Amino acid sequence: MAEVGSKSVLFVCLGNICRSPIAEAVFRKLVTDENVSDNWRIDSAATSTYEVGNPPDYRGQNCMRKHDTPMNHIARQVPYWNLTYVLCYSGPLTAALFPTGTWAGPQTQELSAA
Repeated sequence: MAEVGSKSVLFVCLGNICRSPIAEAVFRKLVTDENVSDNWRIDSAATSTYEVGNPPDYRGQNCMRKHDTPMNHIARQVPYWNLTYVLCYSGPLTAALFPTGTWAGPQTQELSAA
């Protein structure tokens, strides 16, 4: 769940059981290792309701364990916060999040595998 801080980041994917909870866990570990976690509110969410209430996929959990990266998350749909950064994983997800341009702006980044 989100931590209180002066900056916020939300990692978004379709179901919130694979890409976004992994990104959340890795980012949380990075800011914790750098001793700046108090400055961040970190979370992840889904654009869909397909997996709401489910834990992360076992393959992602296994990968995070292998890399000693804690992961504690239950899938949920995107909240409507005032966010510093929103990181999406594909064009269609960005379109689903910002049909009216509500959050669209320089703080929105689309991530790709390339």
